[in-house]
Amino acid sequence: MDVTTACKRSAIHNLRIDVGGPGAGSASNGIEEGLAMPHALLAASDLVIGESVIVARILGDNRQNRVRTFVVPSSGESVEARGSLGYFLSEGDLVCVISETRLDAEGQRLHRSGDLHIVDYGIVPGKGFRDGTLKHERLGRPDEVRATAPDKSLLRDSLMPRLMLNSLITNLVVNDTNEDCLLGSAEIPGVLMDQVGMTRHTMVTVFNASAGGCTDTYAVPMPPGVVMTTGAMAGFAPLGTQVHVASYVLADRTHAASIVRTDGNEAILS
Repeated sequence: MDVTTACKRSAIHNLRIDVGGPGAGSASNGIEEGLAMPHALLAASDLVIGESVIVARILGDNRQNRVRTFVVPSSGESVEARGSLGYFLSEGDLVCVISETRLDAEGQRLHRSGDLHIVDYGIVPGKGFRDGTLKHERLGRPDEVRATAPDKSLLRDSLMPRLMLNSLITNLVVNDTNEDCLLGSAEIPGVLMDQVGMTRHTMVTVFNASAGGCTDTYAVPMPPGVVMTTGAMAGFAPLGTQVHVASYVLADRTHAASIVRTDGNEAILS
């Protein structure tokens, strides 16, 4: 069995949130959850739509200073905290955004030798994201260069897969709960799971769009119309809570997620 190591893939430092707060992701023309970023910033920092990221709030407290989310496109030049992320971030907050990869034995060897670089995009606080400085960090080498040969970029793409959004079900509303954890965890209508390619026991992230926060658990198929939380999940997302449910996969930049919007328990758009 190949042993893989989780490793930083890229980072953005001192990124300012332009739109945040509860309800920030209610725009009908975009995905209701995630960190919305302009296409120019995605290109500069080597992030792609759907990529999983950790958002660390600078000056946040030591118990809640970072959350996991995914990247979605913004409608203009603004950086927006949507859905549950809007409860964590407010307008004017500075954050660091970190993506990750998994390195196999060959990838680890090349990373240690400095042949696999890490993309690092730094923004001076108070300036716009277009004024950032791009660095390609190479382990074990004193210089941080701003350019790299095309063959090195291709090597990086092949050996440093991205953690990508694989499936997303939005706007579910919990209509049943059970505190007994013997029954399941995050129960979702099986027909919706089929539509996005989730199977029983798929590991998922549940985003609480009503009160903020996200947590990881596994999915269990239910009859049509039943959205249920069980055990510890019943405390995280009680009756009436609106949630978005996501799963991830290691893939390349071309991977496209399967997305279904619901009216609470049935699909309205896929």
